[in-house]
Formats: sequence, C-alpha cells, structure tokens
Amino acid sequence: MKTEPLDYLLSALAISLLALFSLAVTAMLSGGITALLLGDYGVLADALLFLLFYGVFSALACRGLVKRGLIRAGTFPMSDPVFRWWKLFTVIYEFGRGALLPFTTVFAKPLVAKMFGAGIGHDIALGGRLVDPQFVSIGDEAIVGQDSVITAHTITSGRIILDPVVIGARATVGVNVVIMSGVQVGEGAVLTAGAVVPPKTVIPAGELWGGVPARKIKALDSDA
Repeated sequence: MKTEPLDYLLSALAISLLALFSLAVTAMLSGGITALLLGDYGVLADALLFLLFYGVFSALACRGLVKRGLIRAGTFPMSDPVFRWWKLFTVIYEFGRGALLPFTTVFAKPLVAKMFGAGIGHDIALGGRLVDPQFVSIGDEAIVGQDSVITAHTITSGRIILDPVVIGARATVGVNVVIMSGVQVGEGAVLTAGAVVPPKTVIPAGELWGGVPARKIKALDSDA
C-alpha cells in the first residue's frame, strides 16, 4: 500500500489534536473533583474520562470526513485524494476504537460501530470486527459471529476499491467469517463458520452458504 510522508504527517497531526482536545476537556470537567472524591483512584478515573472523550471525538472526526464527501464509494488510483483521506479515516478509527475498548462490552459494540458511521439495525449481535464501518450496513436482528471480519475495501493493482457491504435483516454470519467489499447478504441468509466471501458476491435471502470461497449449500426453506 502506497504511503507518503504527508500521510504520516496528517495522521500524527490528527491524533495529536484529538489527544490535546480530549485532555483539555477532561481537565476542564474533572477539575480535581475526581481526586477529591476518589483519592488515589482519581487518576484512574481521569484516564478513563480521557479515553472516553478521545473515542467520542474520533468518531465525530470520522463522520465529518464522510459527511464532507472526502471518502466515498468507488474505484480510485492510489494517487487520488480519496485514498489519502481513507488512510486518515482508518488511522483515526483504529485509535478511537482502541480508546473505547474499556467501555465496549458485547452489548455496546453496535453502538460504537454506529458512532463511527455504520448502519446498524435494531437488536443485532455484533461479535466481529468492522474494518470500514462507514460502508457497512447491518439489518435488524442480524448476528455477526465472534472474530468475523467485514471489510468494504479491496486494494489491488495500484487501486483501492471502496464498495459498501450490506448484511440483511435476520442474517447470520458465523464465527471467523470474512466478508469482503461489495458483498450483499440477503435477509435470513446464513454463513457457516470460517466462510470467506469474495468481493461482489450476492447471497440471496434464505440461503445457507459456506466454504472458501463461500458457495451455496442449500436453501434453508427446503432440502435442496
């Protein structure tokens, strides 16, 4: 992946500004109150507040990049500004997601993904990882299994392809499944554990798929 000095500079600047802003807000809100109330544990409380604010501000920065149209779906050469902004988004997202890990219980994972721009339905179970949340949509009551990976980008032959991934309502993505860019999983479809779904694959509603690469096993409403 092509990386230039400007990419390092932008990433360092973004991380530094987010950290400084988070530190300032933490200091302003705590004002020694945490030390007064918690004694020696006040430092720990301040550290947690800093991580929380850093994660929240990172999410706002990521959503701002998308809202301004700096990152959008399509195929772009590595010289295109979209590629640079995508790299910056990814750095901010990874650091921000990491900062929120102390607060990210299994129940909070969908909320964190939504904060960073993912389309999240109601009552979903999210055990896996979203690499490009801004291009991922997960429907109501869907299940994304533990250690699965959903990525909406592909880098090949000097180009980056950003193609949204859609997981339909009540679909089930098994543990350790890999879903690549441009994949559509229909409502009620099931992917077995360890399946790898290549880019642009369309899985119809109500079908069972599995394997590497993933292929149809049968229709779930019949013995076919």
